[in-house]
Amino acid sequence: MNAKHLTTLAVLAAISVGVTAWVLQTSAPTVASDRRGETVVPSLVAKANDITGLSIRDSNGSLVIERRDNRFVAADSGYPIKTDAVRDIVASTAELSFQEARTSDPARYGDLGLADPEAKDGGKEITFRTAAGELASLVVGRRDTTVGGPTGGVFIRVKGQPQTFLVRGDVRLPVARSDWFVGFDLDVKRNEIKKVELAGGGRDSIAASASADKPGELVLADVPENRSPDNFKVSRLATLVESFTFQDVRKATKPADDARRLVVDAGDGLRLTFTALGNITDGWVQIAAEATSDAAKDKAKLIASKVDGYDFRLPSHQTEILTWTITDVTDEKKG
Repeated sequence: MNAKHLTTLAVLAAISVGVTAWVLQTSAPTVASDRRGETVVPSLVAKANDITGLSIRDSNGSLVIERRDNRFVAADSGYPIKTDAVRDIVASTAELSFQEARTSDPARYGDLGLADPEAKDGGKEITFRTAAGELASLVVGRRDTTVGGPTGGVFIRVKGQPQTFLVRGDVRLPVARSDWFVGFDLDVKRNEIKKVELAGGGRDSIAASASADKPGELVLADVPENRSPDNFKVSRLATLVESFTFQDVRKATKPADDARRLVVDAGDGLRLTFTALGNITDGWVQIAAEATSDAAKDKAKLIASKVDGYDFRLPSHQTEILTWTITDVTDEKKG
């Protein structure tokens, strides 16, 4: 990430079509009831490149983003945020223009999806900041397709003002929280996995090794008497590494001494360890990468540079794997 990428936030030529010079210099403290065609947040066009942070708050919580060292990061963890996601929200918000005034009765905000952001029928509160302070803040509600144009319209209310509006345009936000974060690939293929061990956390352990005859398949070890492996579930032990994904990220916390751990040996000496944090079903894990041979040093170092200092929240289908015991990956023999 460099200054050149951030400069693109200010390149909003398409947005500025039809926006006159006086609008660029105006940021009125109040909004009149009828400003059809006027830009909702004109200051964003002029000051896009001055943005130092933004926040998004709704019923699912809040995400605060800061600009540090010419890149955007989550304020609480320092984890990198996608520049494209920031650019999209700034550009699309700057494009909004007033269409018509709607209700100013707080009791009816919920009908437009504009109730308090923490409420079930609340909107999304979006706030932009510069070094000088708060640049703009608005609550975005439900979409409205009756407005012409390719994007239709959306209901909004500006912070501190009771009046709501239907505006032309749409605020482009990531669909899921995880879409804000820069993702990464552990770059381990199934046929590279040599061994998987799941142990700790007060539960019995599971161990499986690569099949000598069928590349990419895992063979369960220490199968209890009168039980047989559930080959589908055994194969899923590899998915945390092979198809790693996460829903949220936070600053690293301290795991319990006997935490549940999934250890995967792969390739030419790469070892990955997933350590569960707190209640396993919450899905929070720490990831550690180490090399057990010189051949894997560079790869382990690369992965470590992306995961060290953070906790990651797994999706439920991967969290489930950490809770398994030998009983979960075997079936009772019939007859």
